[in-house]
Amino acid sequence: MSFPSEFVVFDTETTGMPPSARLVEIGAVKVRGRSITDRYEQLLFPECPIPASVVAIHGIKDSDVADEPSSKEAIPEFLRWVGKLPLFGHNVAFDASMLAVECQRSGIEPPSNPVYCSLAASRKLLKGRRSHSLENLVRDLNLPEGPFHRASADAIHTLGLIQYLQNEGGAGDRLSPFGRGREVFRYQHDAVKLPDNRQMLKDAADASTVVDIVYKFRNGAVADLRVSPRFFFRRKETLYMDAVCHRSLHMKSYRLDCIAATRLAAEAPPITLTRKLS
Repeated sequence: MSFPSEFVVFDTETTGMPPSARLVEIGAVKVRGRSITDRYEQLLFPECPIPASVVAIHGIKDSDVADEPSSKEAIPEFLRWVGKLPLFGHNVAFDASMLAVECQRSGIEPPSNPVYCSLAASRKLLKGRRSHSLENLVRDLNLPEGPFHRASADAIHTLGLIQYLQNEGGAGDRLSPFGRGREVFRYQHDAVKLPDNRQMLKDAADASTVVDIVYKFRNGAVADLRVSPRFFFRRKETLYMDAVCHRSLHMKSYRLDCIAATRLAAEAPPITLTRKLS
């Protein structure tokens, strides 16, 4: 298959690693031939604090995203901007997973756009390199310099790498080095089957009701918590629940095997996520 005449290169910044991580930035460029025809850049409110260790990487602080749209608000706009064009990224499985799972969390059907990976292509075509990280490739190949670890900047770097691979790396007009074009929706989480004793949590998520739980932390502490369940996912063999914590007023992930007891909360008031996290 030949290289598409029009495509999108995108990158994301997050609160950490999937599956529990949340998006904080999407950056993308739309390309026709060898020219950028449009750009997309959007910060997102992740519904939870950004860990300091992650802020040290991309520099995006809680205060930077406090007034930005949530994924539920921002992703439909991004998907309309992309349309049906193929998506390219560096280590694109990470970004495609983030996009697909945020769609799931927001009740948005993950799209069917095929995704292609410049990391896969560089490993096939540029063998013997000490590193295939985007930053090292840009420097080793003398590609245009610029800041790293922001979504728009890394999308531009990825485009430069793609064009290098086409011009000098041996890809030419071939698409095959960039992968098979697995669709975005294939990166979403499989449906989670909850055990019978946890079905109340799923029912509460479906009905947007509130639950009181007894939660056992890893350090042995036990807490009575009021939560609004939202989303369930599996990491390896462990089941997790995303829920709004009524104490902190932001989203947290809870291990289901650490929930000792559950009961519906009586006459619980409506909950609103706080946006002032810092």
